[in-house]
Amino acid sequence: MLIAAQLDGQIGDVVVSTLALSVAVGGLLMVIARKARIPGIVLLLGGGVLMGPEGLGLVQPDTIGPTLNVLVAVAVGLILFEGGLTLDLEGYRTAPRVIRNLLSIGVVVTWVGTAFFIWVLFPVDPAFAALAGSLIIVTGPTVIQPILKRIRLKRNLHNILHWEGVLNDPIGVFLAILAYEVVVGGAGETAFLHLFFRILVGLLLGYLGGEAIARLLKSRLVPEEMTNVFVVAAAMLVFGVTEAVVAEGGLLSVTVAGLVCGSRRPPALKGIVEFKSILIDLLIGFVFILLVARLEFAQFVAFWPTGFVLVALVVLVVRPLTILACTRKAGLRVAEIFFLSWVAPRGVVAASMASLFALTLAEQGRFEYPEFLESFVYSVIFVTVLLQGFSAGPLARLLRLIEKRPDGWLIVGAHRMGREVARFLAKVRQVPVVLVDGNRVSVGEAREEGLEALYADARDTAALEELPELQGVGKLLAFTDNEDLNELLCNKWEPSFGRSHVYRWAEVPAKPDDAQSSGTVLWSWMPKPSMISSEILLGEAAVVQQAGARFRRPGTMAALLTGHKLEVLLDPKPESTVSDQGLTVETLYLQREADYLLNALREEWVLFSKETTAPAVLGELADRLAADVPGLSGEQLLRGVLQHEEAEPTGLGHGVALPHARLEGLDQTLCGVAVVPRGVTGMGSLDEPVRLLFMLVSPPEKPELHLAILGEIARLVAEEEVRAQLLRSEDAASLMQLIRRYRRQHTPFADARG
Repeated sequence: MLIAAQLDGQIGDVVVSTLALSVAVGGLLMVIARKARIPGIVLLLGGGVLMGPEGLGLVQPDTIGPTLNVLVAVAVGLILFEGGLTLDLEGYRTAPRVIRNLLSIGVVVTWVGTAFFIWVLFPVDPAFAALAGSLIIVTGPTVIQPILKRIRLKRNLHNILHWEGVLNDPIGVFLAILAYEVVVGGAGETAFLHLFFRILVGLLLGYLGGEAIARLLKSRLVPEEMTNVFVVAAAMLVFGVTEAVVAEGGLLSVTVAGLVCGSRRPPALKGIVEFKSILIDLLIGFVFILLVARLEFAQFVAFWPTGFVLVALVVLVVRPLTILACTRKAGLRVAEIFFLSWVAPRGVVAASMASLFALTLAEQGRFEYPEFLESFVYSVIFVTVLLQGFSAGPLARLLRLIEKRPDGWLIVGAHRMGREVARFLAKVRQVPVVLVDGNRVSVGEAREEGLEALYADARDTAALEELPELQGVGKLLAFTDNEDLNELLCNKWEPSFGRSHVYRWAEVPAKPDDAQSSGTVLWSWMPKPSMISSEILLGEAAVVQQAGARFRRPGTMAALLTGHKLEVLLDPKPESTVSDQGLTVETLYLQREADYLLNALREEWVLFSKETTAPAVLGELADRLAADVPGLSGEQLLRGVLQHEEAEPTGLGHGVALPHARLEGLDQTLCGVAVVPRGVTGMGSLDEPVRLLFMLVSPPEKPELHLAILGEIARLVAEEEVRAQLLRSEDAASLMQLIRRYRRQHTPFADARG
């Protein structure tokens, strides 16, 4: 008994270490693969062999026993649910004909052709051959995406391979599960009824489960912070209930549940997909280490003589026939067809399904060589991933299918100004331009105008980089109202695009010696993009494209961009030059009639005060403003400004303060200026006396206008010479003249009228 207990303890320790090492090594290898931009399966194959009995012997899958089947089944179930959840049906509907052919004609040719060669070369049942053939239908995004990221493939080829991998994953899985059901069900009338019942139950429970999950998410009954836990639990519930009703039906039902739930687009779908992607990466690493570790060299030695011929036929005959059948009359060149015929790596889903089916069939003992599934599929994976994966780049260069350095633009901000800039770049520069925004209305408007626009989070660089729409894009313009977000976006995209290819809007220009900030600052003279967009809609501003170049001349329109199809300058300065190179130079101008500061400021609201306390000076200004605005109380105005000043002191430094408030009852924005020669203490930084004071009050419903004027004043007083001239003003008229002159010199569109 003691010896038995010791043996049980030793076996338990091995099981624990096997599971722990599988999770750890699998997860770390997935991280390394993502960093190196190579298919994770490449490292997982090597890691599984190294850690398994054929290598170091640290991972012993056999010690897990029958539980291994359960672990693999649960993991594969979650992987399939995630695959169904992320299936882009819209992408299929809008896909070019070649892609749709690959997902219909191509699937049939691959399946039938592979099954035929298996049946001819190996003594297996036709149904078993069909099952084996169905497993390599899928190419899968996890293997094709790293290849596409390494090589700048021509846009049409990139799109074909990307969408084939994304969309045929769930299609291939569904067909593989159906083939498996046929094999498990066997032949005869009774077997057919069992098969029909299994498929019916799987489809029905999967549909009901997917609908239930989507409805519960839409009803907001599930706490937001528990959404991910709920979805994983619900997916496993669908899987478990189906298995309890009919054995071997869980995989079909959980795949259908994912498809149904994803097609309903519940509000939390994006967060669910992000969480499940992380979970799936971890599960893939864990399961793959276990599955590869249990493989034996002997089974490949037995398979390989004839298997070599089979794999060669799959790679050199079946795939080219598939591409030829799908690209007829598609207008592709011979070089492009040849490349597509060569690149079709298989990946994680195919391997997981092969091992799961092999384990289950071995347990049933109905087939003599169930390990054939693993030997065949892993051989195809090994050859296609290594041979095609590492030869795709040199082959694309040899066939001249590589794009030049991507000059396209990713513009974050699909507001009106963002769309105008995107339209100019796409038309004049003739490069791909993609707008990204989290506002569905703005994205919809951009698409209606014929622009490429995505509803997405631009901070999610990993997800966006995988989209075919970003093929040919190599520059970023962060063009949102949020300056901190713009800088963050530049920081996130800098590793992908390069430091000199990320740009951002900000109200304050970056300091030349600031090496810590990311992104070149553009158009700092411009108010917030959303404000300019509103002005355009109201007819107070216009964006005009003209031939030739005139840069930032006082009293004329402001130049936003200028250039031609070979070159573009952003935010051109007076000293900027652009070589026409024999081409017509086009310039995009912003013409703006509004000048918010001067519209809010009157000459009679400028005073020269002898007071030395903040309440006294502000009281004078409040009375001046109230005297010209019917119904406005100077006392109420002063009280609101002082309350805000107590909560948030508004000293700007250098003897300038900007007390302000947003007050109920106002229907217009008002600004007054006080020059205080003797100075006011207690308002500036470090008790520095304030000698120049701007007081701004606005209606609460106009926060953007309030912030725009604050920004204009801050830029006005930022220059030492301007501050000195304002303080030397002899009267209100001369001070107003100084402000107008500054606005004309530093805001090129000031007073523009066409």
